[in-house]
Amino acid sequence: MCCEKILLATLFLCLMNSCSESSNESSKNMNTEYQTFLNLCQERRSIRHYTSQPIPHKTIEDILKIGALAPSSYGQNPVEFFVIEGRENLDSLADCKAMGAPSVRNAQVAVVVAADTDKGELWVEDASVAAENILLAAQSLGIGACWNQIHLRKGQHTSASREICSLIGIPSRYEVLCIISLGFPAEQKSPRNAEKMSENRIHFIAN
Repeated sequence: MCCEKILLATLFLCLMNSCSESSNESSKNMNTEYQTFLNLCQERRSIRHYTSQPIPHKTIEDILKIGALAPSSYGQNPVEFFVIEGRENLDSLADCKAMGAPSVRNAQVAVVVAADTDKGELWVEDASVAAENILLAAQSLGIGACWNQIHLRKGQHTSASREICSLIGIPSRYEVLCIISLGFPAEQKSPRNAEKMSENRIHFIAN
């Protein structure tokens, strides 16, 4: 009986140690994942100058798949991505914004982030979340990116959104939120500091 008790006690201690090690490993993995994501967010900066190196088609697809994973209101998924390549096409796209879009002219690729407004009134919010996903995905793959605002911006003759839709053949029910220029970085910027950026901007409200 004594041996059985010792054996049971030993098995219990082994089980507790195993659970503790598993919990510590899980906590360690969570901390590592958080730190990796924190670094990604701190290092993401608006890059407006790019090299002449072309972006592999697979890389562009991978970036946009992350954009497509963004949540949307009522699960309507109204956001679509239009990939623009070629110097002449990029110059024409940049001209659709009256104040200009220099990073689009410099880019190897530009992504027009647009939404089908028939699929929901919260298209601006849905497209914004998708665009942020694209920016972070690009950073994770070593691609520089810059958000060029289009919504509520003037074009040469009408709104910038309407001119872009006309240029690339998007139906009139669509609206363009932004153009994201992409390319291998030809400039370097220092990472942001999360502690400094969040100072005096986080507020906890409790009873």
